[in-house]
Amino acid sequence: MIGMIECIESEHAVLGSILIEPTLIHESVLQPSYFAKVDHFLIFKSMRTVEEEGAEPELAAVTTALGESTNQIGGIQYLTQLAGSVATTATFNHHERKIVEAYQLRESRKAAIRYVENPKDSAFQRLFQELTDLQRLGEINKEKTLKEWLYEISDDISGTQKENQNSYKTEYESFDQMTGGLQRKELIVVAARPSMGKTAFALNIGSSHCKNKGRCLLFSLEMGSKQLLHRMISADAQIDGQKWKFPSRFFSEEDYDRATTSIATLLDWKLDMYENTSLINDICSISRQTARENPDDDLLIVIDYLQMIQGSGRYERKDLEVGAITRELKRLATDLNIPIVILSQLSRNVENRHNKRPVMADLRDSGNIEQDADVIAFLYREEYYDLESNHPNQAEVDVSKQRNGPTGTINLGFMKECGRFIDIDGKHERNVV
Repeated sequence: MIGMIECIESEHAVLGSILIEPTLIHESVLQPSYFAKVDHFLIFKSMRTVEEEGAEPELAAVTTALGESTNQIGGIQYLTQLAGSVATTATFNHHERKIVEAYQLRESRKAAIRYVENPKDSAFQRLFQELTDLQRLGEINKEKTLKEWLYEISDDISGTQKENQNSYKTEYESFDQMTGGLQRKELIVVAARPSMGKTAFALNIGSSHCKNKGRCLLFSLEMGSKQLLHRMISADAQIDGQKWKFPSRFFSEEDYDRATTSIATLLDWKLDMYENTSLINDICSISRQTARENPDDDLLIVIDYLQMIQGSGRYERKDLEVGAITRELKRLATDLNIPIVILSQLSRNVENRHNKRPVMADLRDSGNIEQDADVIAFLYREEYYDLESNHPNQAEVDVSKQRNGPTGTINLGFMKECGRFIDIDGKHERNVV
């Protein structure tokens, strides 16, 4: 066990490779603290010092940087032995990963011991954060080279990649035309005032993803799982949602047949629902575990809603806490290479204006929402405020921000009784910039 945690052989290989090919230091992601052996810590620290001074960490330069520590590490003879023990530098990245993994194990064990010695709630949160940060260290070596990125772009152009490799299609053609679908690594915020249908819209998107054989994680912080399933079945089977108050009395024979057919369909869905999970650390932990256990699934995370998520408790102001949560969710989307759809409330300022259509300033406890989100879409239904509206049973999806695409308004039909949004003409209006 100790040998695996220390990984001395890989430390030899990395240090020797740099002495043979000094330019490798520029692409190395290692830090001196990653090395288990004190001698190797001192050598690599000296290499970084030489690099910071604008020179190459050759044998003579490293020896000079070591100074009085040269004798401690075994002198020039030991440095020469390190260089002479390396047959090839081609395995440099492989040995770097081994060093990172060993460092992760050592530090994880230390963190776990600290928690066992002082198992308080705050200590658990600190342990979780430390383990999360350590997990990210293993991902730094996965960065693609320029050549790899250009090959991928070439594949995008030629169409050789799978259609869903970079995004997930929704059932709304007009939305997909504007956004390209739900893009991987993106945080997508859907915001609206109450009763506009934002939960229904999110459920429709999650349901559509499941129908397309994807896996959906649904975190509902306000509504119970059974109630959400009622709404999913209503939308899928087009059943009036009010009938769920007493289905044995209000369901018609046709409703019953549609509901049972829909239930049979839902049984095959890869849908995981969580109604008692509100801590951001728990949401991230469950999501990472699900992604790890189902590597071949196209994962989508849907969260209802942002202001109900509990942060670390380090912030006295709600807007700062919300900002920290959106940063963590954006990082989660990037780490897992998936889209995350999160609902958000709007402030009551909307109600005080003649024009009720929401704008960015209406985001409640905005914090860094606008900064962290890749897409921000507002839902608005005119008939909610005007019963004599010329656009009954319609909803506007105003894509007010899209980091990598156009903005504009999409018109969808809204079947209010069953909570289902539908494409009405496949058209959308782009904003002119």
